[in-house]
Amino acid sequence: MRSLRRKPLRSLALLLIAVLVGLAVPALAAQHSRTIPVGDFYFVKDVNHTPTVHVRKGTLVKWHFVGFETHNVTVLHGPAKFHSRDKDHGFYDHTVTKPGTYLIECTIHGFKMRLVVAK
Repeated sequence: MRSLRRKPLRSLALLLIAVLVGLAVPALAAQHSRTIPVGDFYFVKDVNHTPTVHVRKGTLVKWHFVGFETHNVTVLHGPAKFHSRDKDHGFYDHTVTKPGTYLIECTIHGFKMRLVVAK
């Protein structure tokens, strides 16, 4: 008789766990993203200094190649290194997982940007 009373509680506990997991999975999948244009000789248009973009750890950064020339995205200094292939159109996506400041350059033409990743 006692085991019959435990089964409804066990079923309720499993149902509760399933609901919580169901709620958590979409939240984990919902990733922040930021798109940065890569034009002809610029990452972000800012003529006064090296442009800086701020994002949070875990952000999917999408560099969108919009110019006519071929460019790339290369980390010169930062907590992690990454590098795109040379492209003249399309996107290069990278999820930043290590906080810190990244100095990024198109190694073909030398224009730069800073990417600051907060915790």
